Amino acid sequence: MRISNIAPKVSNVLSEGMTNLGRNVQKNGSLSSKINKFTEGRGVNCARGAFLTMVYSCTLIPRFLKARDNDERSEILRRDIVTLFTICFAMKAIKAGACSLMAKKSGLPLTFTNIPEDANKFKKALGYFQQKGTTAFSAEDITANYANIDSKETITRFLDYVDKNHGDVGKVLTFDKAKPNSLFKGKREDGALTKAAKKLLGKDFDFTKPGSEIISEIKKKNASDEAFTNLSNALKDSDTNPVSKFAKGISAKFETFALIAVAGFLGFGLPKLNEKMTKDKYFSGDGALKTSYENPNSGVPNRPMPSALNTLNTGQRMVFQNFLGSYKSSASNQNQNMHNIQNELNKQA
Repeated sequence: MRISNIAPKVSNVLSEGMTNLGRNVQKNGSLSSKINKFTEGRGVNCARGAFLTMVYSCTLIPRFLKARDNDERSEILRRDIVTLFTICFAMKAIKAGACSLMAKKSGLPLTFTNIPEDANKFKKALGYFQQKGTTAFSAEDITANYANIDSKETITRFLDYVDKNHGDVGKVLTFDKAKPNSLFKGKREDGALTKAAKKLLGKDFDFTKPGSEIISEIKKKNASDEAFTNLSNALKDSDTNPVSKFAKGISAKFETFALIAVAGFLGFGLPKLNEKMTKDKYFSGDGALKTSYENPNSGVPNRPMPSALNTLNTGQRMVFQNFLGSYKSSASNQNQNMHNIQNELNKQA
């Protein structure tokens, strides 16, 4: 059969197959659509589900299969599962949790969430670890929400956003108000935002009122009021805007705190925990080897030396015994090594 006769048929089959695949991917609820959503990346980032699957499978499975004994297997499971979980979820949870606490104190929303309001406490807590759950604002989110405010319309929209996301409108409008100065026992001067808000609503206006009432009062004001210009000047520039400057600073600090906490735990805490659990298995509280492991033929792992060390002769192994001892799991095995080497030397003598 001629290739010229086969090629069109193969082309038609492939074309039809790709067309059907494309239709299945676009069909909501189909297996192809679910697989596509699971694996589809976001820009240069791998899809979350696919990323976690690859990280866990490509890290845990090979290391577990290469483990030399049960001690190493248990250490790998403890260390690697906790490490991957911490890297993938803990930093986000720490930052989002800290930002949520700061939001309550400052009155400024610093997180967003897809968790319903009526969800139970467990689901809300779990949301801090989920990608689509409670997440701290990025610098771009802060700029989009709290900067470039330059008119009555954008000001009221900004305050509506604060109110609907459980923020405190009064606190936000007086974000840079004067605070007691203990050094000079006096008061600092109000910032541009607070001055503009007081000029718009009145010096004696009660900013502790509910947000909806404050917004309603602002909407009644004439858009040509000079105070709106002052508010716009205070809020439009993200570099001088006291609200966005505070939010960006808090976001950066909590991200740094989360990174330090995770790095400290993974670099020092987790290895120490693994070391302690392994030592507790073989040694009693006073540091002595447990009776059940005193026999060299007991369950203490006897790990073979790396192939490079097998090239050393007996005399060289005696010299480097302190280094070779690190490949054994307990003091009992190290002593047995010394005994075996000494017997070998006596035979050669």
